[in-house]
Parts: sequence; structure tokens; C-alpha cells
Amino acid sequence: MKQAPLRHALEAAAALPLLALVRLLPHRAARPLGGAFGALAGRLVAGRRRLALDNLARALPELSERERRQVVAACFRHFGAVFLDALSSARFDAPELCRRVDVEGLEQLREAERAGRGVILLAAHFGNWEIASATVGALHAPLAAVGRPIDNPHVDRWVQRLRTRFGNRSLPKRGAVREMFRVLAGGGLLGLLIDQRVRAEEAIDVPFFGRPALTSPIVARLALKTGAPVVPIAGHHLPGGRYRVAFGAPIWPSGSDGPEATLAFTRRCLEQAEAAIRRAPEQWFWLHDRWKH
Repeated sequence: MKQAPLRHALEAAAALPLLALVRLLPHRAARPLGGAFGALAGRLVAGRRRLALDNLARALPELSERERRQVVAACFRHFGAVFLDALSSARFDAPELCRRVDVEGLEQLREAERAGRGVILLAAHFGNWEIASATVGALHAPLAAVGRPIDNPHVDRWVQRLRTRFGNRSLPKRGAVREMFRVLAGGGLLGLLIDQRVRAEEAIDVPFFGRPALTSPIVARLALKTGAPVVPIAGHHLPGGRYRVAFGAPIWPSGSDGPEATLAFTRRCLEQAEAAIRRAPEQWFWLHDRWKH
């Protein structure tokens, strides 16, 4: 984490009134309020807005300029809503969360588990990925999810409390490879995100929306070395403070774990994410410089 104790303390202090407000409001109010904050952010952070528009122009050239602007505006509102919804959902115990979630495709996960090699649950920064992982822990079994700690340690502690509910564990992205193998060897559930750019020395170049994208090969290497199937997962908002969590068909590894197989398997995983994003582009994080080399 970057060391900036004064700035981190000020950021945390500024966030406290927002946390208090979210706790006071009914849960169904969190998304509209978050959407309003997101819309405001979209007006204030012009650089990110331009980056998102540029990403859309290259990834989805069939959209008109007006449509791209609409998608980007909706994207800011969506992620503002996701942020406050996640904070608000901390009030739910496991039975209450499960009562609010419509689950689709749970049989896909169970099919993958029957192989006895552990399962990699694969998500993207799409929809509401935080509620998806929480639902797995509350409804089915604990999940060990890999992620990068937030730079602000005060905020990171809040986020970790949210992510480790219902028996879930949070594994730091760096230095977690051995623990990932241990989770799968024990027949456990391992959560990974595949859609962010990684450093060139850690990446392979894989087409994403028709453009080369630096992508971590870890999902493919884990699956090919262990035989663990990959099950796509996504969480979505429903009206009335409810959710839908959907599991996709397992992606089964086969063959060696050499460079060609790793590239091919990673491409299959990215294609799953791309297909979902094309169906609802406003729900993906276009604000990230995904195609930077």
C-alpha cells in the first residue's frame, strides 16, 4: 500500500458521515443515493470520463457518440450505486441476504464441485461482484477471494470486514499463489477477477474486444495444473433492494499447461466476460485503462 498517513486519515474521516448516512437510510435508498454520487463524480473527473469514452469508441465502434456518452454516464451512476449498495448490505445476516437474492445456475457450480478438484469462481468488475461473493458464502460454502488491498488502510479494513462475512476469506493479490493451490487442493472455492490490466512482466497478451490486452495467466495456470473447472459468476441489482446472482456453465481445462494452452484457456475466460459486458456495457468498469501497454 502507498504510505500517506495524513491523507488516508483525512479520507477516512470524510467517509464517516457517508457511512453513518447509509446506515440510517433504508437499504432500498442506497442505490439511488449512490447513483447520484456517481453522476456527480462523472462530471468532476473529466480525465476518467474521457478515458471511458475512448475505451468504448475502440471496443464498441458500432455505438454512436451519443450512445457512448449515455453508456459512460450510466456507468458512473452504476458504480456509485454499487459502492453504496455494498456498504448498506453490511447490515444483512446470512438468512436476510439469501432472502433478497434470486440465484440462477447453482447446479452449474454443483456440477463443477463433483469433479473434486476445487472450483475457480471467475468474475469481472461487472454488475455487483461484491454481492456475488457474499452470496456464495451465505448460501453455499466459504469462498477465498483474491484481490488487491485498497491503498487507504482505514478504508481497506472496512472493505475487508465486508468481504470476509459468512466465512469468506480475502487473499492479497501478491504472494497468494501457493495459497490458491492449497484452496483448490482442498476442494475449496477460489474467487478471481480476470478483467483488469496487469504489469507486462506478469501478463500475456490476449484479445479483449478485438484489442490486445495485458491479462494475468493465473486462472489458466491454476486450472490447467490442478484440473479445477472455472465457473463464471455475476451479481446484478433487482428492484426493491434485491439481487440476482448467476452462475455460468463450467469451463473445463484440458491438455497441458504449456504457453499455447495457457493462452487459449485465458482467451476462453475473457470471451465469457466480454459476452456478458456486451449485453450490459454500462455495468462494466470502462474507467480503467485496460488496454494500456
